[in-house]
Amino acid sequence: MERAIPILVVIIIGAGWQMFVYRLSGRRAWDPLWLAFSTTAAALVFVIAGAIGYALDPHDRFVTHTAWTRAIIWRQIAVGLAMAVVAGYCWRKSLRHARLR
Repeated sequence: MERAIPILVVIIIGAGWQMFVYRLSGRRAWDPLWLAFSTTAAALVFVIAGAIGYALDPHDRFVTHTAWTRAIIWRQIAVGLAMAVVAGYCWRKSLRHARLR
């Protein structure tokens, strides 16, 4: 039980922060257009960083003492492409939602 209390405190603080940001954004945080912009930006960051060999994983930087590798990081590109698919879905949904207004 002693281990569960700090975990519950972190979960409660995280949920409270999320609610605060959600209300501060005017309840737009889960709007398809906001999600489309966010996932598009994240997809671009992952694909570009993977293509130029910049490791986004902090563990890799700690172990090798540099963020740069001498090769393309395919797993980052794969994550970026998966985010691009999600971004495409969000763009489609947001544009359809915008036509209905």
